[in-house]
Amino acid sequence: METPRRFAREWCAQRLPRAQTVVWKVWLCEFWLLLLGSGLNAHFLPHEEDVTFINEYVNLHNELRGSVIPRGANLRFMTWDVALSRTARAWGKKCVFERNIHLEELKMAHPRFNGIGENMWVGPENEFTASIAIRSWFAQRKNYNFEKNSCSDNCSNYLQLVWDKSYKVGCAVTPCSRIGRIKHAALFICNYAPGGALSRSPYQRGLMCSRCSSYDRCTDFLCSNADRDQAIYYRFWYPRWEVPRPIVCDPLCILILFLRMLCFSLSATIVLIVQSHFPNILLEEEMVFIPEVTGPAKEEEEVEKEEEEE
Repeated sequence: METPRRFAREWCAQRLPRAQTVVWKVWLCEFWLLLLGSGLNAHFLPHEEDVTFINEYVNLHNELRGSVIPRGANLRFMTWDVALSRTARAWGKKCVFERNIHLEELKMAHPRFNGIGENMWVGPENEFTASIAIRSWFAQRKNYNFEKNSCSDNCSNYLQLVWDKSYKVGCAVTPCSRIGRIKHAALFICNYAPGGALSRSPYQRGLMCSRCSSYDRCTDFLCSNADRDQAIYYRFWYPRWEVPRPIVCDPLCILILFLRMLCFSLSATIVLIVQSHFPNILLEEEMVFIPEVTGPAKEEEEVEKEEEEE
């Protein structure tokens, strides 16, 4: 009767580690699926200054602008702008699918441009790509009649996308726990400078690049200019209304810190020099106040002194 028990123990000893391994793997799989299904996968969304992300949406903007129908004669080539992307990020952090109220305010959305344009897209976070969002804006061209300059349905995103005077773009995508009925949403915003007024046709029809400035050259069927397209990195500029606002020390801040450190050093040096020449300057002398005696009290003291002398 002992042999079956030994066999059972040996069988359990061999199978138990395998069972524990299987259970551990199942737990890991469940934990990974939980992470994928939760808002903790926000790090999969690209940062607004990620080079690959920037190249993707800038190149796609230029590709679509160069393929408009009817053909455009004066559409400008687009390049990235860091200030516009910071504005897009700052507004995206609010997680509201509403137009940025600061776009028309002086230096509130950009340090140089006023009247910033904006396009927005919202959808499930795990379905986001810049291509999907931007192409959805371009698809609104079916709602736009170029001859009548009118829209049968919403086409504002398309008009801004192909606005001829715009040549700077900056985008950002923000993870949001919920926007409307969408849980774990991604809010993708692109800002444009100069923004479109949307009160006229978005561009002039004609042979591509035929109406570019004399200082421009034709790049990918668009008007480009080396000076205009130069990248400017606004190192110390961030939207004032961004919450929380990044801590940035601009040149004035650095100057103030330097002056404060200099004043502190000079003060400490002066104190050391004075102490070396006047070592007792900080010592307090004990002062005893003896009131002056007058009148009858003074006469009594004199009498007492005379008696003591006798």
